[in-house]
Amino acid sequence: MEILFSVGAIRGYMVGWTEKYRPRKLDDVIGNKKAKDELRQWAESWLSGIPKFRAVVLIGDPGVGKTTCAHALAKELGWQVVEMNASDHRNADAIKRIATHGAMGETFTDDGEFRDSASGQRKLIILDEADNVFGREDYGGIKAISTTITGAQQPIVLIVNDYYELKRRSSTIAQNTKSIKFSKPHKQSINKLLKMIAKAEGLSVADSALDFITERSMGDVRSAINDLQALAEGRTEIKEEDVIALGKRDTSQTVFNSLAVIFRTGNCKRSREAVFDLDEDPETLILWIDENIPIAYKDAADIAAAYDALAKADVFMGRVRRRQYYGLWGYASDMMSCGVSLAKSRSYSGFVNYAFPGWLRKMSASKGYRSTMSSFAAKLGSHTNKSSKVVLQEYLPYFRTLYTQDREFRLNMTRRLGLTEEEVGFLLGQKPDSAKVRRVFDDLRKVEAVGKTPGTEDKAQADEDAGTEEEASADEGSLKEDGDRPEVASEEPEAEPDVQSSLFQFE
Repeated sequence: MEILFSVGAIRGYMVGWTEKYRPRKLDDVIGNKKAKDELRQWAESWLSGIPKFRAVVLIGDPGVGKTTCAHALAKELGWQVVEMNASDHRNADAIKRIATHGAMGETFTDDGEFRDSASGQRKLIILDEADNVFGREDYGGIKAISTTITGAQQPIVLIVNDYYELKRRSSTIAQNTKSIKFSKPHKQSINKLLKMIAKAEGLSVADSALDFITERSMGDVRSAINDLQALAEGRTEIKEEDVIALGKRDTSQTVFNSLAVIFRTGNCKRSREAVFDLDEDPETLILWIDENIPIAYKDAADIAAAYDALAKADVFMGRVRRRQYYGLWGYASDMMSCGVSLAKSRSYSGFVNYAFPGWLRKMSASKGYRSTMSSFAAKLGSHTNKSSKVVLQEYLPYFRTLYTQDREFRLNMTRRLGLTEEEVGFLLGQKPDSAKVRRVFDDLRKVEAVGKTPGTEDKAQADEDAGTEEEASADEGSLKEDGDRPEVASEEPEAEPDVQSSLFQFE
């Protein structure tokens, strides 16, 4: 949960300073003015009824103020809060019990007072770390959240770090929510906040120590507050040498920061340092730069010169791959940083929304598909005593055809192999939260509820009818040949039927 603070924050005593100085209003949260305005406008749209978007998704790195803004909004409007951490309650039952139940009805205060939505007295449903609900623990969680959003009678806030993963796993959630992007607050704002807290606590802190804590936090306000409190333990004064206890300053850069230096500065030395500090290998970095050259540069000549420098970097990368001489990586890094930075003929101003590399996005999107395919192959391989490779090469096409066309086969194999929603979607060519996938599990639950193997109820009835007809025919024939005397049954035992050894034989 993120905590953001400001001069107007609450001063009541709590265990941690993160809670002690929690804001009461959106304006008290530092930074992200545009995001706060969008959040307030969405909330106010609930005051006149149910709006187009019943849920909002707050996107951003940990510690930038997403959860804090949600709580500050609720306090500002006098709304009750129903909160759950989705990563701690991944299964569908927990989500339905807490979030869905809260979103579908009216609410009461802690004192038992009824709050009427018609008069604007709503409750805010907060699902923190909602992007972490889509693990393997319970694939029903994604369906529960989708159902909650589409039928909600109360406002819902989803808080995520990775919005791309959220959209990839559920088109329903992506289409029915409003997304708001949060960014890291400025260092000056964090530094000012630390000074305010230090003064409120009667703590004397050297400016150099505050600067160190601010730099070390990398825009994570919660981390900065925790560091300050940790250093203040047992002290009334924090000197520059005291911050050594926090460890060495983290000078690593994010890829977006490095891209900004390369494309905006036109400074060879700074561009090289940005790449050097970046925890990213040249093979990946070259994809980022390739994707963003036409976004950062506008003149055709500048774009061509930048790609020329990048092509030279790629030549060095190719030699590294062929000769395994990694000393050439330095030359490649110089061309993709310094070379691209100096390729432009003029400076470019304005905000640049750097894009994620398309090739990496495709590989990331296919990663889930390949993982699902591998898990299914392992299950069917274990069932048939075959390797996953043999299953994928020889059995999968036939299995998928049967699975798609034969309902009895589909239900039996879903049950026997313990297939997940993603694996069923893989076989049917559908998304995990699609109607066809849901129907498979709904049908399976109905069949299991009556205690019968899928498809056997019709077969058992047919066998019973057939047996009755054969007996009747046999009795009729005996009476015709021997009058009223029935034919004596043979003492010779019946031959046992051949045991079916089919690949997909049912129990």
